[in-house]
Amino acid sequence: MNSAWMEKTYTIDGCAFHTQHRRGSSGVTIVFEAGYGTSSETWEPLMADIDDEFGIFTYDRAGIGKSGQSSTKRTAEQQVKELESLLKAADVKPPYLAVSHSYGAVITGLWACKNRRDIIGMVLLDPALGDCTSFSFIPEEMHKAYTRKMMLEGTHAEFSKSLQVLKQQQVHLGNMPLLVLSSGERTEKFAAEQEWQNLHSSILSLSNQSGWIQAKNSSHNIHHDEPHIVHLAIYDVWCAACQQAAPLYQAVN
Repeated sequence: MNSAWMEKTYTIDGCAFHTQHRRGSSGVTIVFEAGYGTSSETWEPLMADIDDEFGIFTYDRAGIGKSGQSSTKRTAEQQVKELESLLKAADVKPPYLAVSHSYGAVITGLWACKNRRDIIGMVLLDPALGDCTSFSFIPEEMHKAYTRKMMLEGTHAEFSKSLQVLKQQQVHLGNMPLLVLSSGERTEKFAAEQEWQNLHSSILSLSNQSGWIQAKNSSHNIHHDEPHIVHLAIYDVWCAACQQAAPLYQAVN
């Protein structure tokens, strides 16, 4: 199987989007969605060790990395439309396995609500989901990061609107395998960490096949600090999707 990478730019609604993808032998493509204001380069620590059986699709959202600026609103609804258009333009067909980090989970979450038949499973890395629009208890390191990145990708109002829309449109995902990874390194640093963990626990109710892993030695960027845990999570979700049998998950050291 030829697993050569293809790097292409596609124009969607007047905006040039930078993409990279390769095809896999299984027919399943892992679609990566980065955190707020973060380019697709964030996934580089994972790429080399993903088996050739998986296709891979990464891209830079508008205004980030090598992609151009967009005149459309930077809401998750618009970003889902752009992702769907890019996958179509690149001829990357389902099934998909979605891997997302932080705010990226808002986009893939909304995408999954609309395309449950196309997405066979999801891995969410320290997802920024739930009632966190006010930033009142987002851990400090994330609060500062989002504040710095607002000017890159959108406004606070658009960010808040995205969370509200996902909450309104959220549906149960049935038996779709769903695995949530939470960072563990900062547990004793932030008084509100338990509330953040509670948000992650609440996400598990969205699927009949869900599980949780605490990456004990990771900061918010789990895929940088402990990429092997992310690899294991991807394969666990893949196996669960193939077997339609709920795997057992536990905290990982």
